[in-house]
Amino acid sequence: MWPSAVTALLDHLLAEQKAILGPNLVGLYLRGSLALGDFAPETSDVDVCCIMDQAISSTEFAALAALHACMFASGQPYSHDLEVAYLPRASAEYWRPEERHPTLSRGGGVLDWHTHHENWVLERWAMLHGRSRWFGPEPHTLIAPVSDAQLRRAVLHRLQDWRAFALTPGDPGWSHRGHAVYAAETLCRIAHTLSTGHLSSKPTAVRWAAATFPEPWHTLIISLENWRTDPAIDPDLNRQVQQLILWAAQQIDSKSLGAT
Repeated sequence: MWPSAVTALLDHLLAEQKAILGPNLVGLYLRGSLALGDFAPETSDVDVCCIMDQAISSTEFAALAALHACMFASGQPYSHDLEVAYLPRASAEYWRPEERHPTLSRGGGVLDWHTHHENWVLERWAMLHGRSRWFGPEPHTLIAPVSDAQLRRAVLHRLQDWRAFALTPGDPGWSHRGHAVYAAETLCRIAHTLSTGHLSSKPTAVRWAAATFPEPWHTLIISLENWRTDPAIDPDLNRQVQQLILWAAQQIDSKSLGAT
């Protein structure tokens, strides 16, 4: 479960969305770690999806943008960790390449239009299979089932993105220890998903990887907890995580890991 401050933030958000969107508001749904039950109070985003009956109007967009800027400036607990996507009902049903939707990213307080890439297949899976309904009808009445093939394809494409990132060790995105932990745990979830056919919580995926991966990866994985909130820059840890990603990608390519 998550802290009560997260509940307060979501209740505040929903009340304001109701006031702005009125009958255009269909539902508000948790996604990511909130939906899958692995929310980490010190590091997780507060990820939600707002589904509307019709595409957002310019007036609604302006009001929502002002709302999010105000919430960000308020200093309310977790307000800087909030991520929100606004989808009309027709777009919520399926992920379609190159569609752009009003989206609030963590840490900025700015609502803007962003392309939703294939990771949104995974977001839909989490909303369908997790505990996601905060307000509105059950998610399966709005979102089409995500097939095993769709899930696997989306995860494999995410793995390709991470492999490309691991091959660019000079990228400034390779920063502090906490980010290295995030990258390693994401890799564990990718491998576990390809092995089991469903998205699990990160703790479940990490436990599976610790029991499945050989050395030196076993020792690395069981040590991750020590660095989750560590802001120190650690080039050696970054290097180890990069090698872990490349090793796992090679194993998956050769069907030695993640076969279903």
